[in-house]
Amino acid sequence: MLPHAKFWRSGHDAEALPSPTTIVPFAGRIGANQEFSVDKNNCTQIELLQKFPDAAPWIPLKDALSLRHILQVELWKAAAIEAIGPTFATGALVPSLLGGLTATLVLPLFIFATGPVSGAHLNPTITIAAFFGRLATLPRCILYIGFQVFGGAMAGLLLRASFDTRSFIVPGCYIDSTKVSAGSAFAIEFTTDLALIFLSFGVGLDPRQRSVFGPALGPIFVGIILGTCTFVTGFSRTGYTGFCEFLNQHPKAWDSNKLKAGNPARCFGVMVGSHFASYHWIHWIAPLSASIIHGMLYFFIPPYSRKSTPHVSEETY
Repeated sequence: MLPHAKFWRSGHDAEALPSPTTIVPFAGRIGANQEFSVDKNNCTQIELLQKFPDAAPWIPLKDALSLRHILQVELWKAAAIEAIGPTFATGALVPSLLGGLTATLVLPLFIFATGPVSGAHLNPTITIAAFFGRLATLPRCILYIGFQVFGGAMAGLLLRASFDTRSFIVPGCYIDSTKVSAGSAFAIEFTTDLALIFLSFGVGLDPRQRSVFGPALGPIFVGIILGTCTFVTGFSRTGYTGFCEFLNQHPKAWDSNKLKAGNPARCFGVMVGSHFASYHWIHWIAPLSASIIHGMLYFFIPPYSRKSTPHVSEETY
């Protein structure tokens, strides 16, 4: 006779149960509102900060630019998780309203799922902004963007295999350049990226917001922000398809005058699977420019206190 199943453990058996993996502190973690960052003024954290300089906010410039940490196994594990988001985000969605609703619902779930490991950037725009905001080191930035782009490329190849053609259209990565000039497209991308970064950092990274709504609501608010940007930019300009607008064309009706827009890694993956457009620089230069401007804002009006205080605890950050 089989022994009875035991669902309650006690004594020595209870102590043998596995414990959750320790979360590596990271000041650029979206949604946690610095819940998992440390105090750089605490002498007990010196060894940790030597290994992970971005475990505390406002990284010294020499540490932010140093590449000596790029071989850290923990960074590579976190970066590998960053490839998952673009892989599943590069898909065919329908018009801007549905695209916005989808982003509002799906993005928070991906942030909750990947946040404990990588901080849930899932987008080169957020990673670049975290670097210029002095919340992430250059090694982390390089690895994250590399794996995000890799994930987008894999998604593009999967779409090519699914559609059995290179001439497919993915919403949010095209605008009609016969109706919208490159300068106008750059202006829209830059403005939207800056708004996305500013609002996402305000609700997902500002430590002062932790006492207002806690770390759990941050990812939900970030999803609402992206959904709103998706919806608004989808109809604000004729010929500009926004972040998730659908072009009602046959998959094989490729037009070289269509410009791709949206998440840089996502649109890069689309181009890998289909065709590269001549205006792809906009999708990298616009978020880079917005990140630099936002970084300047963070420098002059930082949400962190840079003064050393004798009685500061880890919970302050």
